[in-house]
Amino acid sequence: MSANIVAQTLGSINSKITGEAHADKVAKQFEQMVLSQLLSFSDTDNDMSDSEFGGGAGERAFKPFLYDEYAKAISHTNGVGIATAVKGEILKIQEAAQKTQAIPLAQE
Repeated sequence: MSANIVAQTLGSINSKITGEAHADKVAKQFEQMVLSQLLSFSDTDNDMSDSEFGGGAGERAFKPFLYDEYAKAISHTNGVGIATAVKGEILKIQEAAQKTQAIPLAQE
């Protein structure tokens, strides 16, 4: 019974992400999300946005978009290796799903 659950899970993952190009795209998007979150943690508690040279509420509102763009730029210039590792895992899952689907499971 547990092999059947594993096959169903791997099959559903395989149907959502197919092909190496799509796996690469998903992996890069994941890396961008992680980098954006890490960059947002790098923000200091010294909020000077209400000072004379600060941007006020507008600056605070648009900072997440700036972090997203930084993350996108980092990811498009070879990134930090997260996308490579994630893509490798996606391809392993796809391969395992294809092997599982090729072998018919015993009916219980």
